[in-house]
Amino acid sequence: MCGDCSSEHVLHKLNRDHKLFPVDQLGSDEYVTELRARQSVPCDHNSKDHVEIFCPVCKKCICATCSFLEHKDHDCLRIKTAADKRKEKLELLVRPIEKKSLVYDKFKTAAEHQKRLVEEGRKKAKSQVNNHLELLIKMASQRAEDLLEEIDAKSNAKLEVLNVLIATATAEQNQLDDVVEFLRKLINHGNDMDVLQMASACEQNTESIHALKIPTLPAAMTQLQLITNDMEECVTNINRCLGDVVPAVSGRLLTSFKVDLEKSHKEFISDVTTDTNGDILIGIWCNEAFSRNRIHIYDTTFVLQGSIPNPRAAEKGAFGGIAIDDNGNTVTRCQASNEIIVYTKTGDQVRTFHSELPHAVAVNSKGHYVVAGRDTLTVHHKDGKVLQTTPDPEGKYSKCIHCNVNDDIIVTGDDHIRVYDSTLQLKYRYGSQGDGDGQVNIPRGTCCLDNGDIILTDFNNHCLHLVSPDGKFKYFLLGEDNGLRYPTDVTIKHVGKLVVGESGGNIKFFEL
Repeated sequence: MCGDCSSEHVLHKLNRDHKLFPVDQLGSDEYVTELRARQSVPCDHNSKDHVEIFCPVCKKCICATCSFLEHKDHDCLRIKTAADKRKEKLELLVRPIEKKSLVYDKFKTAAEHQKRLVEEGRKKAKSQVNNHLELLIKMASQRAEDLLEEIDAKSNAKLEVLNVLIATATAEQNQLDDVVEFLRKLINHGNDMDVLQMASACEQNTESIHALKIPTLPAAMTQLQLITNDMEECVTNINRCLGDVVPAVSGRLLTSFKVDLEKSHKEFISDVTTDTNGDILIGIWCNEAFSRNRIHIYDTTFVLQGSIPNPRAAEKGAFGGIAIDDNGNTVTRCQASNEIIVYTKTGDQVRTFHSELPHAVAVNSKGHYVVAGRDTLTVHHKDGKVLQTTPDPEGKYSKCIHCNVNDDIIVTGDDHIRVYDSTLQLKYRYGSQGDGDGQVNIPRGTCCLDNGDIILTDFNNHCLHLVSPDGKFKYFLLGEDNGLRYPTDVTIKHVGKLVVGESGGNIKFFEL
């Protein structure tokens, strides 16, 4: 109403207890408080009295009289008290959703960064092609056109995947934000009745929100480069001179952090992996005292969130190895007690089962646990049932294991790696003792790109090998020139960073 009408309104006898608010104050705390104070709802069983009590058993609002009759043993509360308690519970639901939304922001930022790298790689690769084209002129023109098309095809294919992932992440984040916005409005502005009536539905809705899985960026190098041979060969082999378009790693160190190790006990980093939220799990090993073996869990800002101690410390069992299963649980092993042990992310033990003398464990695409034993390779169901097993050579050092997207199984030996297919048939071996191309000096952890290429840590040669899916040496991905010293394990974060753990405690992040 206008100013004149509002002045006239309060002069009437029936309106003298009315409280008027300017339109721009309808969302104010004072307005909400006044509105709630004037709300009154009659009780279903006693229409003479207004509701002022909430029964948590029957989940309904009642009057004071009913609370002493049929609801007397139901631990009833004042409506405001009950609503405040439900608000506290809703607040606990909102916080992890808000945190998850921030992870989506980080994912999208990383995806946009990869898009920029793809475009930079496109520009660089095309420039290389054009420079060679000037030298070869007509002889190389057809090959150059083919290469340009290949570059566009590969770049566009990667960009298409990234765009779909970004669109998916945006849609799911919008879903999160809608839920957060609704819950915030309900918490901050909903009346007590609304809160109590809608709280259960909101709690059920948040379960589906928590079930959303943050997308994972492709484990593939984003830039392209042109691999060429000597130009003198162009007369006999133009295609070879112009070369092929292949992925290339930038080798740029993005960041790093240091894990505190006990020098007096000669502790070292044995395992590194990441989960879908980007948290980093670090295995710490101590040959002098197995009881000190443990797993540290760091968040995306490298803050230590917790540790999983050796559950067999009293028996001095060798505890180690890290894998993440499809439920987000941490899977590890204890060799002395012949156990595979499964933990929640918070360190609570979920289950254990028997596996003979386990060295390392991985999880395949079916969610099965693949265990490298001292002299066997075994596939277990989650409940521990043995699905497949085959002999695998015993070695001097503890084994490492990894499963790629095709469920090929990569097991490290003393001076080579063995690659098995999903039926546990040996496909090939890679490596021999030495420091040259295709040679290793104590191979350790591995991971794989989406195209099947294997990244292998070479401990004493201070480098990473890039190995083709059929077991051929491609080139050294990173080495001492990139600052590597005694690498023990490698993994790829869901935002496309290469993570390398070094024996001395350094965890380094490189740009792919």
